[in-house]
Amino acid sequence: MDTLSTHNCFPESRVDDLLRLEVLQAFDRTTFERDGYWVWEGILTDAARKRWTASLQKLQQMNDAILMDTEWSAIDFEARGFPPPLPEQITPEFLAACCGGSEQMPGFLRTAELRRYMHTYGLFRPGAALVTHGFESQGVMPEYFPAGYDNFIMDVTSAHPQMMALFTKLFGDRFILDHCFMLNRAIGSKGRRWHAHQYRDGQYEVEDPIGTGNALTTEFLKRQCIRTLCYPEGATIEDGGELAIIPGAHLYRIPYKWSTERPDDDAAMKAGWLKGKIHAFTRKPLEIVHLSLPPGSMVSFVHHMPHYVGYRKPGTTTRWGLLMAYRTPDPDAEPEKWTNGIPTDWVEQTAAQGKLSAAAQRVFEADNPIHKHLQN
Repeated sequence: MDTLSTHNCFPESRVDDLLRLEVLQAFDRTTFERDGYWVWEGILTDAARKRWTASLQKLQQMNDAILMDTEWSAIDFEARGFPPPLPEQITPEFLAACCGGSEQMPGFLRTAELRRYMHTYGLFRPGAALVTHGFESQGVMPEYFPAGYDNFIMDVTSAHPQMMALFTKLFGDRFILDHCFMLNRAIGSKGRRWHAHQYRDGQYEVEDPIGTGNALTTEFLKRQCIRTLCYPEGATIEDGGELAIIPGAHLYRIPYKWSTERPDDDAAMKAGWLKGKIHAFTRKPLEIVHLSLPPGSMVSFVHHMPHYVGYRKPGTTTRWGLLMAYRTPDPDAEPEKWTNGIPTDWVEQTAAQGKLSAAAQRVFEADNPIHKHLQN
């Protein structure tokens, strides 16, 4: 498995015949804007599916190895403004229980403050670094920036012509990275309860995280963040770990519980938030839909779409998944060099070394690139 060496080309990593073009071409813009999601069923070719799965498996192994091999007690967290990890959170037994899937790392690595530090300065630089064997630390845990550790994932998220064509169908000519995470669900994973997301920092929202419902509209937002999930081995109701959505709910423009606790299961949603809500186009009551997706499928949905991930059932295997979230640029954003969706420490070093392709620069540049601002 190749780790990142150069982004100028991807001859050893690229799967040229990545997508089934008939599935790509079947996209219907009107349906997507109306219902807020689109299923790309079986869109990966057999070669792409095999390669995508292999990359996610290797990246999970990398993430697990860093967790287990780093001497966390030797790192001076306090000098960086963080409390040290609790002793019980860095025992081999505890760390081993945090391996094998996403969103289950120890709490000290999942705080917003430490993730912001990791994103900005690298973890941990200068001084003690993440311990890696056989690959180089990129200053970020692989779960939070898989493209930094794998050329195939870097290619499909920043340069591959067929993937860029898919994202162009969703956004138009210009889109930038908002974030890209691994979302591997191990056996027994509890999944995620119902929630939605805001655009950027939430400064343009017209409703709070619960909302009144008064903002229902048939207009598709121009400032848009769209999440695309890839499941190379599928995500079915039978095995659990499936995605559930509410078609039409995005038209309420409510970033449902994005900044609060998220305790709602299907029953709570039906008895509470969904009561009285209708689809702005059909005028029918909103309904929950659990998607059962075969291997090699993707699904794209907008940021105001409440969504849910099911419990991964015993007797199954890991549900491999990659989240690729992009957004339309914010015309009112302050001029910057890079999007906040890419780790600053990583992108600055990679660009300085001449290892950032022109295609990647296009996806990683800021909403209002400062070099274009200065030219004006």
